[in-house]
Amino acid sequence: MTELLVALYFVALIASLLIKTPIIKGPWLFLLRAFFPNWKFFHAVGYVPHLYARSAVQLASGEMQWSDWVLIYPRRVRRLSHLVHNPDTNIGLGQQNMVDHFWADLHDLPEGVDPRGLVSYKMMQRLCDQVLRARDVNFTHRQFELRMVLDGRSENVDTQVMMTSPVEAAAC
Repeated sequence: MTELLVALYFVALIASLLIKTPIIKGPWLFLLRAFFPNWKFFHAVGYVPHLYARSAVQLASGEMQWSDWVLIYPRRVRRLSHLVHNPDTNIGLGQQNMVDHFWADLHDLPEGVDPRGLVSYKMMQRLCDQVLRARDVNFTHRQFELRMVLDGRSENVDTQVMMTSPVEAAAC
């Protein structure tokens, strides 16, 4: 009986690789997205989406004083204890999964459509506010960019800006 189940598993696995299915889209799918990782990074080696953000404080003169661009998902330090308990890296992986979904949504968006209506765009706004708030409590405005980065062995080989958000007031 066990051999039959294993054989059926491999038949189903091979069938899922060979049979092309249409992409399922719909607003109800956003309720389930958090449970499924975006596997598009396995399709090809190349550019990877990175989210950068910066914050600004509005001066009395009305000018904005901007911070440097900050990578939202930097690599976390690994420790042996992380094999047992690793919530920091788990939340980082979830955040990077959101960035991957945002990239996929932007990639699938028809030309000329405003991305601010996307659920994933709003999630990026909140993620940027949360990370920037931890760095600078007093900022009033923020801006973020989705950059496609081609990594080399020791440095970034190439970076292309896919989308830059307009300057927006930060959520309180």
